[in-house]
Amino acid sequence: MNKEFNQELKLLAYYQIAGGFIGIAMVLRAFARADQVTNLVVILLAFFLGLYGFSIYCGQLIREKKIREGLRLSIINQALQVISFAMLGYAYLYVSGISLSVGIDLSQDFSFTTYFQLSNFQFNINSDKELAICRINLAALYLIYFVQRLESKIDKRELYGRIL
Repeated sequence: MNKEFNQELKLLAYYQIAGGFIGIAMVLRAFARADQVTNLVVILLAFFLGLYGFSIYCGQLIREKKIREGLRLSIINQALQVISFAMLGYAYLYVSGISLSVGIDLSQDFSFTTYFQLSNFQFNINSDKELAICRINLAALYLIYFVQRLESKIDKRELYGRIL
């Protein structure tokens, strides 16, 4: 069980680190392609760079054996990815790693949607007002469950006197 547990920790750590680096590359690519670089664009890009940096930090904490803190922050990182939406001209999407989303699209008609993507981000203010989409990222929900299961394993080990 110890070997399996360490493999799960390693997998989670590298997943978050890889998702963060891919996300940073996406942000920098978007910045390079921006038609106008306004203060708002710089603030939003810095915000998403911070989120992807946070994902890398979560993974790095786990790699450095600061497991409790890394897992606690990993839940926050995944929670920020659970819901994405576009409504009334506002939109939010943050994915660091993989997103397998289900949702509803009320933009033209009522339809259920599924969506798969790698690290990505979107934040709109006062644009695309005709969109009405809400999605739930099932991959992020699963990872929250996965991290909580890892925390439970740690709690059981400590309860039985086995320190990592």
